[in-house]
Amino acid sequence: MYYVIRAPDLVRAKDFYATVFGWTYTDDSHIQGSSPAGGFAEGEPGTDLYLEVPDVKAAVARLRELGGEAPDPVRSASGWSCQAEGGLLALWQPAEGYAQSSPKCAEGDLFYYVVPVADDAVKDRYRAVLGWELSTGSHSNGWNIDNSVPRGGVFVDHAGRPDLYFRVADIDEAAQRIRHAGGTAGDTQPNSAGRHAACRDDQGVRFSISSLREG
Repeated sequence: MYYVIRAPDLVRAKDFYATVFGWTYTDDSHIQGSSPAGGFAEGEPGTDLYLEVPDVKAAVARLRELGGEAPDPVRSASGWSCQAEGGLLALWQPAEGYAQSSPKCAEGDLFYYVVPVADDAVKDRYRAVLGWELSTGSHSNGWNIDNSVPRGGVFVDHAGRPDLYFRVADIDEAAQRIRHAGGTAGDTQPNSAGRHAACRDDQGVRFSISSLREG
């Protein structure tokens, strides 16, 4: 798994997340030590989450067979990738040395994600292509992806890009850092593992923060 934060001003974006999460960066805009791996790209505000598949060409063929939309995969130094379903589903077959077998998902790392889909047909199509093992979630229309690291979920409500949750030690303190850095942080909400809050950075990128319940 790999995530990308897209922003018009990369210097400003890096400063924001350094303040909020303490991130440092490589020369090619990757986040130092992130696990799973993450990085930045210039563009309209938003995020991409690349979900790993063993054979991206086979995954694309299966997606098309089930009625999905996917262009031909493209190759880069990190492997083969495809922005499918109009950009809502990103598939990635890592090149040798790029895959992470056991992401840490520690403080400051991507900790959880939610894939919103329009209907059950899309959910079932993604499950078939990605090999998801699903169980009933704690919310209506929600499912847990049981064989995913980091943990993830699917919510049947609307089509959209995945929502990314980053782990913090103290959610209230992290929310204050976000606000002081020029972003917004909503009210904290309880979840099955602890608490979370929906946020935006100072260029409009949506993300969430999450802390674990103590004890």
